[in-house]
Amino acid sequence: MSSRPRTADPRAARTRLRLAQAFTALTGRDSVPVSVSAIVAEAGLNRSSFYAHFDTTSELALYVLEQALVEISLDDIRARATGEFSGREASRLVLGRIVDQVDAQRPDLVAVFTSAAGGDARVLFAERVRANLTGYLARTAPERAEAEREITAVMLGSGVAAVVVAWMLGELDSSRDELLTRLVDLVPDWVHGLGRPD
Repeated sequence: MSSRPRTADPRAARTRLRLAQAFTALTGRDSVPVSVSAIVAEAGLNRSSFYAHFDTTSELALYVLEQALVEISLDDIRARATGEFSGREASRLVLGRIVDQVDAQRPDLVAVFTSAAGGDARVLFAERVRANLTGYLARTAPERAEAEREITAVMLGSGVAAVVVAWMLGELDSSRDELLTRLVDLVPDWVHGLGRPD
């Protein structure tokens, strides 16, 4: 979600991973936004290592969210491919994991989404969900028209991101389970029914 170009250098990837893991560990322990000092101390790195990869903790928070969304999408494909869950159950699981990821990062994401750059962050979050859905639908529903897949990805990506952010910020009065039920009900039946990818 960051505009900063990413290098293919494996050392840089390892450093980003260490920073992301430190951020995740800290957000799992505390209910307040995480500082750069705390992140680098947890990661065993220095501040210059942090700033070589991220401009702000908000950028790191969005990076962690982005990486989680990629993994959630891959897990969803695997869950549907095994046939272990029905289509609606699989949709509920993937949406639940998105909600849970955002909830786990709540203090930092609230700070991100309510900041002066919050509108940009919302757009980037929606874009990441849409991009995941675009690739997912291309793999799992190649028989559907490309325009139908793209429109569905935009609608679901933008809608899910907007609803999840509004819920996280307390703009929607809904429990997690109620939220998931409503989101699952809005997913088109053909998306629920996707089976084993080619």
